[in-house]
Amino acid sequence: MAMRKLVSSLAVALALAGCSSLDRTLPSSGSIIPDTAIKLTPGYTTTPEKLIYFAGAAYIAYVILDPMAPNWEIEEAKLSDDTYYLGMKKMRIRAGGEGEALMVFRRRAEKLARTGGYAGYDIVSYSEGIQSDLVAQRTGEGVIQLRRGIQ
Repeated sequence: MAMRKLVSSLAVALALAGCSSLDRTLPSSGSIIPDTAIKLTPGYTTTPEKLIYFAGAAYIAYVILDPMAPNWEIEEAKLSDDTYYLGMKKMRIRAGGEGEALMVFRRRAEKLARTGGYAGYDIVSYSEGIQSDLVAQRTGEGVIQLRRGIQ
């Protein structure tokens, strides 16, 4: 989701850069942004150009960091009727969350057991690690087996 926002932002930036090669400038005289000062507080004055610049920078930071996005991406594969593989990757640019991989793994296993009508689950295997690319990324993976019985 965050990657899609980044790609769309880059596409808009490229489209705007392509528009700069037009023969005609708009507006035909003067600037789109007025040459004026905005008094924000009694002691601080700024220009609309600076406000637009900082708003754009804040928007780009928000798109990349996306504070509302989930910290972990979970990939699951059904190995048999009652056995699942769960692979997890943590967001690359996120502070904290170093000890939550097992908690996220167990939460997903519990949800699979509940929705399938099982009494619980057993962890067959589990491991955590760090994938070293340009920016390191925490990972976790494991296999669970769902358990039938009295709920």
